[in-house]
Amino acid sequence: MSKVKQLFSAISSVASRFSELVHGLPAQKQIVEARKLIAFNLLGHSYLIPLNEVGEILELPKSTKLPRVKSWVTGLANVRGRLLPIIDLAAFLGGCLTSAARDRRVLVLDINNVYVGVVVDAVQGIKSLPVDQYQTVSSQCPMASFTDGVFVEEEQSMALFCARKLIEDDQFMAVAI
Repeated sequence: MSKVKQLFSAISSVASRFSELVHGLPAQKQIVEARKLIAFNLLGHSYLIPLNEVGEILELPKSTKLPRVKSWVTGLANVRGRLLPIIDLAAFLGGCLTSAARDRRVLVLDINNVYVGVVVDAVQGIKSLPVDQYQTVSSQCPMASFTDGVFVEEEQSMALFCARKLIEDDQFMAVAI
């Protein structure tokens, strides 16, 4: 029996040393749902657009001017064999692009069978923002009628651009003079 007691004592000793050295489990982090968004600038304001609404981001491609279209239609570009109408979004809104030509980007939208590229001043990149930073308040920006609320990050609010609202706008779709 003494061997059993020695073995039990040794196991108890190892167990107590282990419990002294073991650290507690890491604190559980609260998992917050986030949205993937592309941040861009236009007319001096910061905007966000859901990543899934943008097919690609291009440098300003060479385009062919089209006759008898509104002045904010920059032209038609061939992007990998597909014709892409290029729209100057700032001009459509009654302003003008403020960035250098090398900083401008084209957000390619393919929504409701409408394939169009809109020129913006600059693209900052992709942001992953928690959904709890989203507010459904209206925005006081040049594109207010094409936004759905704002995201507030570090005391800066960025309007959420809704490409579908732009595509459904009659004035945007009426490009002919």
